[in-house]
Amino acid sequence: MSDTYTRFKLTYTPLGARSAYDDSPAAGRLAILTMDNGRDYKKPNTFGEQALNSLSEALDELESQTDVKGLLLTGKQFIFAVGADLTSFAGMDADGARAGGQGGHAVFARIMDLPFPTLAAINGACMGGGLEIALHCDYRTVSTGAAAIAFPEVFLSIFPAWGGTQLAPRVAGAKNAIDAIVVDALNNNRMMKPQQAFERGFADRLIDSAVFLDESVALLERLVTGEETIERPAGGEGGDPAEGLDEALANARAFADAKVHGATRAPYVALDLIEFAARGGDLAEGRRREQDGLAELLPAPQAQASVYAFDLVQNRAKKQPWRPEAAPRRLQKVAVVGAGLMGAQLGALHLQRLELPLVMKDIDEGVLGRCREHIEGELDKLVQKGRLKPGKAAFLKGLVTYTTSYEDVRGADWVIEAVLERMDLKQAIFADLEEVVEESAILATNTSSLSVAEMAQKLSHPERVVGFHFFNPVAVLPLVEVIRPEGVSDEAMATAFDVAKKLKKTGVQCADRPAFIVNRLLSRFNGTAVRALRRGNDFKEIDEAIKGLGLPMGPFELFGLVGLKVALHTAQTLAEAFPDRFVIDDNFRAIADADAPGVYDWSAGGEVHAQIRDLVQVDEDATPMTADEIRRVALEAAADECARMLDDGTVADARDIDTGMILGAGFPFFMGGLCRHLDQTGISQQVAGRDLVTSTDHAQS
Repeated sequence: MSDTYTRFKLTYTPLGARSAYDDSPAAGRLAILTMDNGRDYKKPNTFGEQALNSLSEALDELESQTDVKGLLLTGKQFIFAVGADLTSFAGMDADGARAGGQGGHAVFARIMDLPFPTLAAINGACMGGGLEIALHCDYRTVSTGAAAIAFPEVFLSIFPAWGGTQLAPRVAGAKNAIDAIVVDALNNNRMMKPQQAFERGFADRLIDSAVFLDESVALLERLVTGEETIERPAGGEGGDPAEGLDEALANARAFADAKVHGATRAPYVALDLIEFAARGGDLAEGRRREQDGLAELLPAPQAQASVYAFDLVQNRAKKQPWRPEAAPRRLQKVAVVGAGLMGAQLGALHLQRLELPLVMKDIDEGVLGRCREHIEGELDKLVQKGRLKPGKAAFLKGLVTYTTSYEDVRGADWVIEAVLERMDLKQAIFADLEEVVEESAILATNTSSLSVAEMAQKLSHPERVVGFHFFNPVAVLPLVEVIRPEGVSDEAMATAFDVAKKLKKTGVQCADRPAFIVNRLLSRFNGTAVRALRRGNDFKEIDEAIKGLGLPMGPFELFGLVGLKVALHTAQTLAEAFPDRFVIDDNFRAIADADAPGVYDWSAGGEVHAQIRDLVQVDEDATPMTADEIRRVALEAAADECARMLDDGTVADARDIDTGMILGAGFPFFMGGLCRHLDQTGISQQVAGRDLVTSTDHAQS
């Protein structure tokens, strides 16, 4: 067993002591219960069986003390607690899930039963079970320095099952409970800032971080002595826990439908449990219902896939298992060539994260002007939100040079091009760059599908060219495909991974193959959608069928987002490379060549553009496919392509595909990416004759 599990450590204030921040009468002896796993703040407190046992032992001692007048619960520096240890969820069966729910309920309930006031001092990150244990206390304070407060469980296809669904509506009101437990979780796992947690009623006081612990102790002393009382309306801010409940539930269920399309039951189970509590349900019965729900959901494929996906993006990918051991180049100046929509986004990101002199190079003064507006506008937004000081914003703006001359790029040691997807153009740009940058400078391309090696083949130093493919919108999507062409230097690759980390992006390595990971798979997967048009299915019908997997958007919605001509260009690249399985349908070519911004006219309520609809040709005697057939054919095509990508060395391991599809294509955690889902459903066995995700992680072996 690990010796670094979270321990609950009891200390006591001296009898008769009084806080330095308070002139009220001494409250008597107070207990301070600190959660600490003995690691630094990068290893947050979590709750497993050993932690719950430690809490039980601390409560045994506390209950034996006859002179304790109050309890303050807090965490180690920067961390309160982030909930259950997710590693314990893998392979969990119904009995184990029920027992885990019962164990947490039993020990947390003892906090509620203590005969004196209890206060949770939320000093740092507080999530899941951490927020649940805080709700079991009578009062809560939150530090202005607390990094994030949230219930992320629904994002992982479970729900807060240690009292969260029952206590949140009682403390903060039903609407705030629904927002925190369901809406935020489904909205890309959005976290509450301290101010928002306080405003929603999850904390009774918001206290400056510099004096947080002392002031929290002082508040507890005043509560113990009666010098201060905290009036909290029944059910939180709203007074009645059920106030506005029907509307909030209807809105949340509609939101869940739009996000997961019924592909996971977690948000619906959570809403049912919140409704039970808000309508006055018995707390003990509510706990039993939480245990029943956990026994249903935790062993289910969705939650098990979520545990796998969480480990991929939070642990494995952050270790950058593909990164060479070579030292990365130390950057002093960066440049972006191509200042259009993508280039401007890349410039803004590099400036904000690296804080280095930046050159934005383009041939068009008008494009440079719009680029400047974007970069400076993004900084101004940060100032308005209070996330950046005006002086710092002015400093960053002063680091940028907007130019039409390559001479200004001289001295840059990291240059990324973001121009049109034309090989001749990119080759010419790299040739021009080689005339002005040092031999050791790293050149990167944001190409979405072209060969990086071919791009560099005419250079004197092709070994310094890497692929560095971002996804649109750059500020939102966390993936960068780091493409390793043959002959590239370890220093270039190490620098690319180092830059990805500093940009706060997740870099996933792939070989220099057409369209790399995400676009190659999406093209194969979505090719089914275009063929379904020939069978007589309409655009919306096909999109809804694919979204039934839980995906954020359908193929034709996606084509509109990335651009029809961009999607066609990627399809052409793949058709040239793999003509046996990437065939461009005439319908798709006609749609992409149409003068329309996308398939749907969102200004007209999302109806299909008339000129797009009129272009579709349906085969004679065609029979429309059912939704299940559309999904099945798409998944079978994806399974075939995943197996080929593993066999041809595009990726080292199926986990690379899953990480890419989660972070670059928005595949939900509850699918586990793509390969894990194909394994769970048996499709990979049927198509490829094997599971795609193996017990050995070949990227780390």
